[in-house]
Amino acid sequence: MDLYLQMGHGMQDMSVTMIKRWGGGTVLISPVNVAPSKLSALSGKIQKVGGDVLFDPQLFYPKDGNSNLTKYSYWPETGITVDPSGTAKSIMSQLLNLNNEISSSAIIIPSMELKDMNMSYGFEFIRQSATYCSDKSSKEILATICFYPEIFRSKETLEIIIEKLLLMPVSGYYIVPHPPNGEYIISDPLWMIGMLKLLVCLKHAKRKVIVGFANHQSLVYSLAKVDAIATGNFMNTRTFTPKRFMSRKDDDEGRRSVWYYHPNSLNEYKAVYLDVAKQRGFLDSFLPSEEFTNEDSAILFKGALPSSTNYNEPQSFRHYLHCLKIQCKILSKETFDDTFNTYEFMLQSAEQLINEFRARGIRGQNRDFSPAIETNRVAAYTLNEDYGLKTRLEWGSM
Repeated sequence: MDLYLQMGHGMQDMSVTMIKRWGGGTVLISPVNVAPSKLSALSGKIQKVGGDVLFDPQLFYPKDGNSNLTKYSYWPETGITVDPSGTAKSIMSQLLNLNNEISSSAIIIPSMELKDMNMSYGFEFIRQSATYCSDKSSKEILATICFYPEIFRSKETLEIIIEKLLLMPVSGYYIVPHPPNGEYIISDPLWMIGMLKLLVCLKHAKRKVIVGFANHQSLVYSLAKVDAIATGNFMNTRTFTPKRFMSRKDDDEGRRSVWYYHPNSLNEYKAVYLDVAKQRGFLDSFLPSEEFTNEDSAILFKGALPSSTNYNEPQSFRHYLHCLKIQCKILSKETFDDTFNTYEFMLQSAEQLINEFRARGIRGQNRDFSPAIETNRVAAYTLNEDYGLKTRLEWGSM
């Protein structure tokens, strides 16, 4: 499983830096954050340092688009619903030109957020868009799928949806998971079970799968052998946040704290709480294990109070991306059993460390990973019980 970069606010230079540091990689370019006039130049910078680019159309809410989105030529006119009676051709014609202009590695077909009421409507739009693209381009075609949260909780509905997806003339899917209750760390086990079921069924059908707006909880998707997860800097690039793509202003970036991701506990902690650990003599417990060591977070452990160092937001973001990249690689095993056992050990170790830190008064607050441990554990065991045999047999070809 690979890690892609999900572009967010302030990530243009960071994307170039991380791709250069990694010696390659893929960036999902966000039209919310890049003006049309800047798109080609940015893509060129990423490609110059060895990266690939994908363009994420972000047409989740076509009647209520963010003002930055509506500047793009593919966006439908104000008040016009995305429909299959010609609109697909118009939108995809513009998107094909855009993808050719930036030399994208594949074409992502857009989709509105799908609910029961517009499901057939949305699938027909994807089908017509894919057919149009296949006739006009030799690039790989990925269809965006963004489901309303309740869909993942219905086993029967999900099975019908999977059947329909497997009939689509695309080579893969860009999954944009809408979390239940707007959660950053998902606590709903039925949602996670449904999500894993969707992913593993698509992979068994030999479809490429990229999960966008992911975070460290998404490491569990390695059990379905997804091709990549995509994440970024602020929380609204690590979890799908509808208002970011709507006309209403998203002010999430205005309320900022500097966080430190501790990869061994799969938890994030405000940097100021590391001062407490320093004064009480157990700051070294927050040191990442050797494979996660990097120049961005090393400053926190050089003797001074962490809050008195120059550890800042960009370093926090780069540290997070660095660690998650390595964790994705760690979970890219040759067999399902190796992947399952490695992830199970990862959860067990995280649970132990979180409990140790909590006993000393240090918690992850609104980013606490504790709810995810049982959620992911039950989803992992359900996947193993329902699809384990088939996944073991087909792992090498998924």
